Amino acid sequence: MEESHIYQLLYYMFYLKNEKDIKNIKGFLNYPSIRKKKTIELTEENEIDLLKIIENIEDIINKPMPMPKKSRICSKCAYFEFCFS
Repeated sequence: MEESHIYQLLYYMFYLKNEKDIKNIKGFLNYPSIRKKKTIELTEENEIDLLKIIENIEDIINKPMPMPKKSRICSKCAYFEFCFS
């Protein structure tokens, strides 16, 4: 989970830097239950990684959506129309 926490924080910092023109941003991840605090800084390397991730997300969004498979077993499920299994 820590990697996803880091990238979420990096994205917020990336947004603030590029959309709100806020510079020199530092973020902190605090895990009180394990007494751990981590400082996160937005670097050029992190920005490149984030741009690649955003590009991959856009590729996934732009792909055609697969047709759901209909199964008699699942017909009473609330997610029946959205099931892709």
